[in-house]
This record gives sequence, C-alpha cells and structure tokens, in this order.
Amino acid sequence: MAKATSGAVGLWLLLLLPLLGEAPLGLYFPRDAYWERLYLDQPAHTPLLYVHALQDMPGEVPRFHVGQHLYGVYHKPLHKNDWIRVEDTGLLYLNRSLDRDSWEQLSLRNGGFPLLTIFLHVFLSYPPLREGECHWPGCTRVYFSFINTSFPACSSLSLREICFPENGLSFRIRENRPSGTFHQFRLLPVHFLCPNISVAYRLLQGDGGPFRCAPDSLKVSTQRVLDREHRERFDLVATCTMRSGAHEDEVREPFLVTVYDEDDSAPSVSGVGDTANAEVAFRRKEGTVVATLRVFDADVVPASSELARRYTGTLLPRDPWAQEHFRLEHVPNETRVAAEGGGTVRATVHDFKLVLNQSLPISESRALQLDVLVNDSTFQGPGSGVLLLHFNVSVLPIHLRLTSTYSFSVSRKAHRYAQVGKVCVEHCWELSGVRVQYKLQPSGVNCSALGVLSSAKDTSGTLFVNDTEALQRPECDELQYTVVATDQETHAQAQAALLVTVEGTYVAEAAGCPLSCAVSKRHPDCEECGGLGALSGRCEWRQGDGKGISRNFSTCSPSTRTCPDGHCDVVENQDPHICPQDCLRGSIVGGYEPGERRGIRAGHGTCSCFPEEKKCFCEPEDSQAPLCDDLCRTVIAAAVLFSFIVSVLLSTFCVHRYHKHAHKPPIASAEMTFCRPAQAFPISYSSAGARRPSLDSMENQVSVDTVKIQEDPKWEFPRKDLVLGKTLGEGEFGKVVKATAFRLKGRAGYTTVAVKMLKENASQSELRDLMSEFNLLKQVNHPHVIRLYGACSQDGPGCAWPPDGPTQPRTAGHCHRFSSESTRTISSVLVSNPWCCLGLFQVVCVCVCVCVCVCTSMCACVQGTQGRSSKHLISTRTDLPRPPHLHWASQPCSGR
Repeated sequence: MAKATSGAVGLWLLLLLPLLGEAPLGLYFPRDAYWERLYLDQPAHTPLLYVHALQDMPGEVPRFHVGQHLYGVYHKPLHKNDWIRVEDTGLLYLNRSLDRDSWEQLSLRNGGFPLLTIFLHVFLSYPPLREGECHWPGCTRVYFSFINTSFPACSSLSLREICFPENGLSFRIRENRPSGTFHQFRLLPVHFLCPNISVAYRLLQGDGGPFRCAPDSLKVSTQRVLDREHRERFDLVATCTMRSGAHEDEVREPFLVTVYDEDDSAPSVSGVGDTANAEVAFRRKEGTVVATLRVFDADVVPASSELARRYTGTLLPRDPWAQEHFRLEHVPNETRVAAEGGGTVRATVHDFKLVLNQSLPISESRALQLDVLVNDSTFQGPGSGVLLLHFNVSVLPIHLRLTSTYSFSVSRKAHRYAQVGKVCVEHCWELSGVRVQYKLQPSGVNCSALGVLSSAKDTSGTLFVNDTEALQRPECDELQYTVVATDQETHAQAQAALLVTVEGTYVAEAAGCPLSCAVSKRHPDCEECGGLGALSGRCEWRQGDGKGISRNFSTCSPSTRTCPDGHCDVVENQDPHICPQDCLRGSIVGGYEPGERRGIRAGHGTCSCFPEEKKCFCEPEDSQAPLCDDLCRTVIAAAVLFSFIVSVLLSTFCVHRYHKHAHKPPIASAEMTFCRPAQAFPISYSSAGARRPSLDSMENQVSVDTVKIQEDPKWEFPRKDLVLGKTLGEGEFGKVVKATAFRLKGRAGYTTVAVKMLKENASQSELRDLMSEFNLLKQVNHPHVIRLYGACSQDGPGCAWPPDGPTQPRTAGHCHRFSSESTRTISSVLVSNPWCCLGLFQVVCVCVCVCVCVCTSMCACVQGTQGRSSKHLISTRTDLPRPPHLHWASQPCSGR
C-alpha cells in the first residue's frame, strides 16, 4: 500500500508541474468581433465605437493597440492603417477622412466587390510579429462596411439605425472574474453627426439581475461575480426609446450574455462508487470492455485537442501481466444537470473503461486488482482534482463441451452446399476471442456425404452436403459421424456423436436448370429447378411484402431459412452461386439498400442475381394485387346477370312485336335450271318450295363416303387445323357453317372462315355438283366473287369453305371449303349496303358462269322485300325495266 501511495504522490507532482508553469489568462475581450459603418468624406476625429476589456485578476489595466494594416475579404493586407486609431479608453475614432480615391483604391485591392468590407485587429498587448494571428480572448476584430456615399441625412435614419448596430449584441463573460464594463450603448457616429437626436436605453433583466446599465453614461457592467454552475446563459432585452414631442417610439434588440466556464469543480465518483468488480469468462476477445467506472465533473468538456493533456486517467503499474493484457479508455460525454438557480446547465460525465488489450486463452485463470489514477490537471478550485479508482478482475477458465449426440435429417435430393444443421460447443453463442475448429470423422468411408465448416463469428460449425453422389446411394440411409471440436490455441478437444438420417427418393433433375437459384425472377420458374444449396432438391420462393425498399423482398433462394438473411455465412462464402443475395461483390441495379460489406440488405420488389456477371437486379414485381375483391366480383356478376336477363326479355319483346306487325310479302315462285356437261334437265320447284328429286338423287342413295375424291395439293388444307362451329344457313343439298382455320395461307394465329358442305345422306350427284363448284372457283379470281382458300378432301369427311363469319364447328359429311377474310356474311353486307348489291348484280350480268354462293347471295335487299337462301325465295322490283332472272345452280351454270 505504501508503494501505491508513493506512486500516486509522484504522479501528482508530475501532473501538477505543467499547471504551475502556466501564467494567468489575463485581460480578455467580451466579444470576438465588432461592426460599424464608414461613409465617404466622413469628417476626421469622428468617434466610431468602444472596445472593452474585462479583468482576469483585480488591478489589471488594459492597453489597447490597433493593427498596422487593414485586411480584406481574403484575409490579406490591403493597405496600411492610416485611418483608424484607438485611445487607452478603448475608443476607436477616424484619424482622417476617407475620400473617393481611397475608397476606389481599397475596393480594387479587395477584388472589386461592390460592398467593401475591411477589418483590423485590436490587441490587449503589443501586436505579435505575425499580425494576422489574432485569437480571442486577447485579440478582437473590428469590421467596417465602407459605404460609397456620404452620411445620410439624420431625418432619413430609422430608429433601429439610430439605436443598435446591424450585427446584434452578444457577449462572453468568464465566471468567477471581477466585475467590469463590457458594453456601452449609443452609436457614436450617429450621436456625433446628429446631436439633436436624443434616445434613452434600458436593459430588461428582471429583479435581482447581475447586470446594470448606467443611465448617464449608458455603460453596461456586471454587478457581481458570475457562476456558470448557477446560470450559464442570460437572454436579456435592450430597449431604445426616442421622444418627439408627445410622440414616443421604442425599438427592442436581444441582448445575449454567455458565461464561460473555468475548471473550478473537482471530479467526483458517481454511480456505484470508486470500485468495480468484473469477471472475464466467455468474452475474451481483444477490445472487450470488462468494467466501467464513471466520474462526474460539473465543468464542461474542454477542447478535444486539449482533452488528453487536461483530463487524464492512468493505469497504475503494479502487475506486468495486467499492464500487458489490459488498457484504460477515457470517454467524456456532455450531459445536463439541474442548476442551483433553476433550469439546467451543462456538465461532463467521464467514463473510464477497463478494456482487454489482447485476447485471453481459455485456460487462463487468475484474480487481480487494478488501480486507476484520474487527474483533472487544470482544476483551480479548492480541494483535490485527483481520484483513485479500483477494478477487481477475475479471469475464469473455459472447458470445451459438446452435446452428447446430434441428430439431423437430410433429403436424398439435396444439392451440394445444402446446410443440414449446426454443431456448437457449450456457450458458443457467448464466446468471443476463442477459435474453435470442427471436424467430422465418418464411420463409413463410402457414405461420407457431409462436411463441416467453422464460423469465426459465433464459434459454431455448420454441417453441409459435400458429396451428392454418396447421398444418392440407396445403401446410405444413415450417416454416422464423430464431431471433434478443437481450441486452436490450447488444442483442447471435445467430441460428440452425429447421426444423420437420409430421407426420400432421388429424382433426377430436368435438363437446363441453372446452377444458382437466384437467377429465377418468378415463383413458378423458381420451384421447377434446384441449385447449389437447395436442401429439398428444389429452390424455394420467398414472397416479399411489396412495401417499397424492404428487407423482406421477393427472391428465389436455395433455403429461405438461411438465404437471404443479410449475412454471408461460412458455407455461402464457398461459392458465389449459393446465395449471391448475401454474398455478391458487384453492382446492384434498381431500388435497394446495400449490405454492410456485400450483398443486398433491402430491395424493392423482386431481386434476382447473376453470379457470373456479378450483378443483381431489384425491380417491381410483375404481378399486381387484384383490383377487385370477392364482394366486388359478386356485385359485378349479379349486375351482369341482371343485365343479361333484361336484355333477353327486351329482345324477345321486340322480336314478338316485329313479327306481329311486320308486312308479309307474297312468295314468288322460281325455276331452277341445271346445266351439266353430258345432259341437262330441269328441276322445277313449286311455290311451296318442295324439290322434285332428279333421277340421280333418287336412285342408289348410297353414302358418298365410299367415293374416292382426288386430292388437289395446291388447295388441300389439313383437317386438324380446321375447327367447325355453328350452322349459318342451309340450302337444298348443302349448308354453310362457321369455322376457324389455323395458319391460313401462312398467317400467324387463327382466321375466321365460312365452310360449305353437304347435308347428311347426300347423293353422289349432289357431291358431283359441289365438286363442280370447287373446280369452278379455283379458276375465278374477281374482287366481287367469293374467293376460295382451300378444301378438306382427305382423312375423313370432306369439307370446303367460302368467306363469311367466324366459327368453331364440328360436322360430318362431305363438303367443299371456301374462306375469306371477312367476319360478316355476304348477306349481312348486302343488307347493310345496297351499293354492294348493285355491284354484285353487275358481276352476275358480265360473267358467263357464277357460283351458287353468289347466286344465293344475290337474293338481296330490294325495295320492300328480302330473300332467304334457305327457302330460295326471290323478290323482285316491279319498277325495274327488266326484272333480273336468277337461277339456282347445283353446279356451274350459265345464263342470267
């Protein structure tokens, strides 16, 4: 104990020697800058302003000195100071008038700025060799704004321009210093050039304030010594009143006084006292804080550059081992405490932390006491500025232990680097500064499918799939290992048994799957394949919350349990394809927040990565939230159903009224002549529309399916690419249906066509008629005639199509198929546009042979009547000079 005491005394003397060598601070300026205006041709000996000095010790007398140069905006000398002088009282006055030539010369040297501002230095001692080195509190700057005009008329000045300077009033006064004058109201140039203006000043500070404003001299001074710990700031108000007859004007200006601190408060121990007990057990890493003791000081923190010299904490030398393995750290923090006069003031809390200087081995065990000497070297008050702190430290050993048995399961379809689980010594999550190496000792060489990697972050070991071929063998149902944990510094070991059960059946993966799960951008694509690190054999999709840039972003992962989690673990670090979301060292495009060192900490929408390119992309998700919920869909469905019912009822009502009141035209008879190559005979139709069958149609009503039709390669269309639909109309032996053709004439997609075919149980002669039409239309190519696109004659019932409407039919029987690009039937076009009717009539008149489809379509819209092809009704106009004579033809016909 005697040694400790003598050491403390020696340190006392060592720390106090610099303090004894320091001289008192001396006189000081209450402001670091003053401001005033100068005008052209202002008369010499005009008083400008007062500078004041406050005493640091009683009896000090200030001696003011002005600098020899005027400085400009670049803090460089502009001109020798021939204009400003100072008296011993601190009065600065104009030595000679400033003319225009001098102003222009100063302005040019100042850079030609329109507003000329210069300053000079005022010292409380003789100017130093380097006059530009002006530092408060022993030096202050006086700024002058040179106005390129003469002094304004007194009547044009505002009350504020008469009473207060333009840059406000603020002062700094040290605590525990003698009272003195630090300001004088009244702008001296205004008072000198406008003597008829009379103003009165007051300082509003409340009762019992420490300041006084003399009514005659207008000097402001302190009435008593100020104490910063009692009050640190005074927010006062200065008033200026000017009377003009019975009228009185007043203006106010803030008057701020800040009390500067001196080191007059001794340090004291706060909290638990001057002794701290600590144990070093699991956290043994260098930089670990073992214990902390707190010292309170009512004074504020000194400047950071002087902190190490003024406020010190020293670990006293006693134990060489302790000096090597521990160090002391000093952390000051500013706080606020209740002041004696009410309110709060600033204070300082010093934290002295005992820190491990190097990592300790797990076998280290000892107990020791460490003493710390805290010294406030600038303390000037009564009492002692030194404190002695004590740390009682116990270093405990650590014994490595593992759980008796580890048991895990793994899928047979797991990919390489799939993480199976973790092994960990006891208290591994608390250990720091201890390096533990894990190894696996397999019981069977052929079934060694797992590996282990040690993590330096949490002193654990991660089990992962290292050999997928061994995992896929049927005989490897159980994998048995021995886990060995070794401390790398002391070589202490611990062992435990490990049993891994292999589950499931191996299924080969589809070809073309990527190596990394992170490349998939969509949920369905993600779960179709696997990738490095996939524990179940398939990648897993993590759905984000869709709330801007979020840590819960959507992505494809080998295992959502470990990737992404914002940390690139020891297994993911083995290959960049495993989890680039955590481990990428490259560029990231889109909305994201980067990780601490690499990877994506937070992303917007869906994040996908391409390890080969070292790039990740975070983009908005493709799928959007449904625009309508269940209730909305129910309401819409009900509205649609109601609208459909109403429309059906209205349509039925309108059709009924139309048929009830419609004029029924008389049915005209027509004769139809067949023109055959070998023979021709007429078939007459009665007015009832009944056909008298020909001899060919009455005899041998055999199925036309037995007749072999010769294929025309130019016009043949694959039957599988034609889908038949509903029937559009019927004739005597044929009918027209709606159909859809795929890739018609090389076009992409589907084309709507009209298909003409025979009815069921048609005769061979009717088939021959259709074949004749087919052969004729192959030769006709006219814009007013139906265009042929193809025919189906092979691999089943034949069919062919002319162009009318869109369909999807299925039918039996032989047919020719004629198609067009129109989606409306010719009849509908003719009804809607009579000019088309006239055009087609012109075609009929000039053509020698016309198709039956054209003839039936010519049953057109004529005045007052309509024709129907299914009932071969023809209506004529009586006002025509020669009514057209239309013929029905089962095969090509001639005539008009």
